Amino acid sequence: IDLGAGVSGLTTAIMLLRNGHKNVVVVGKHIPGDMSHEYTSPWAGASVLSFATSTDKRLQAIDRYTLKEFKRLANEDFSAGVMYCPGLQYNDLPDMPGQDSLWVRDHYAEFKEIPKDLLPEGTAFGFRFVSFTTSVPTYLAWLVRTLESLGGRLERGSFESLQEVMEKYKDADTLINCTAMGARDLKDVLDDNMYTLRGQTVLVRAPHVKQQFYRDGDGYFTYIIPRADGNVICGGTMDLVNKDPKPDAELTKTILKNCCNLYPDITHGKGPEAFDIVSVNVGFRPGRKGGIRIE
Repeated sequence: IDLGAGVSGLTTAIMLLRNGHKNVVVVGKHIPGDMSHEYTSPWAGASVLSFATSTDKRLQAIDRYTLKEFKRLANEDFSAGVMYCPGLQYNDLPDMPGQDSLWVRDHYAEFKEIPKDLLPEGTAFGFRFVSFTTSVPTYLAWLVRTLESLGGRLERGSFESLQEVMEKYKDADTLINCTAMGARDLKDVLDDNMYTLRGQTVLVRAPHVKQQFYRDGDGYFTYIIPRADGNVICGGTMDLVNKDPKPDAELTKTILKNCCNLYPDITHGKGPEAFDIVSVNVGFRPGRKGGIRIE
């Protein structure tokens, strides 16, 4: 039994099936197609990036495998919603995490550091790279199809503890917890290292955008993530305090202004008033003190 039906839970179940396990069931309070703010996955951008530090060899290994798998999807299965996408990253602080080591030099294709004299004013460091982006709702649907094609099942269910799951699925010999923020509330887990990060984004129509852009600084970051369907995610925020699921109109204006400053051609040089807005979104990313928990 795989508890949690987001990207992590569905992917874990697929990997189990590919490695010979039988009768794999994914069960979640929310499943693909739902747009609850409790369900993180459908609100993601999303780009395949690494946040591993120079000393985190385990996360580096995970990221290498992930990049390899997304490369396969981009080459072999367009229905997954994954595409190759060149990227441009600017960091405004000289000591941002991971920047000193740049183990990603060997991780990303076509990595190239930008000479300092070509950086925008106020930027300490920048590089170009090639990675992958995906439309996550499309990717979630692909994960469900893949799960079912391999003989797995997806079920809806809400539980207050892992023990309650095992009592319902008495024949299961393994239970994997992929509940993300749910790990904070399950009575026999109560992981108080979990916390939420509010993210607000704007989905716009901009099929001419074929490159992803990022600019990070002290307490702020701006990003532009194109999708294969011609839509683009503009962001963003990472707010530890605000728990409001409703979009902030002023923040929307700030996001669009920042994205225009980062890449003026996103509106063909016509400014933030020229955006073709599809939707304004709020999602809550799961964070964890001490990093990802894999046991």
